[in-house]
Amino acid sequence: MKAILPTEIGNIVIHIEDRKIIRIELTKIKSSSQYSYQTKKYFDLIYDFLFGELERVPIKYFEVPGKTSFAKKVYCYLYKTEKSSIITYKELARQAGNEKAYRAVGSLMKNNPLPIIIPCHRVIKSNGELGDFNPGLEWKEYLLNLEKNYSTRR
Repeated sequence: MKAILPTEIGNIVIHIEDRKIIRIELTKIKSSSQYSYQTKKYFDLIYDFLFGELERVPIKYFEVPGKTSFAKKVYCYLYKTEKSSIITYKELARQAGNEKAYRAVGSLMKNNPLPIIIPCHRVIKSNGELGDFNPGLEWKEYLLNLEKNYSTRR
């Protein structure tokens, strides 16, 4: 099952299985909202996170991704970062227990199945540059700006 949340730059496609969000896609395709009675609560969760007051999507609605303990630590630490904050790849690697594994962190961000929930758009290079973002830098900038606007509303 899936729900589609349109934004001004494209769609957020929320894939749901067994009452959990299993994947989120950020696309350049623009359409209208789509959800069913089974997917409406997931649509609302992502909407409230992006445009409302929800600080983070509750963990009961997804499984923390990652095949290794290091990957799970990276994703868990990133999940707990504050909305509208940023962190470097190196700092995220350090928090997960291996400061020199910043390239591995970059790979995890590239393959993150749950962007927005595990907010990989908040991860930047140590020199302050945005770095890459798999769905495109337009999405990274859009999400960071949404969070910046959230922090000024508080």
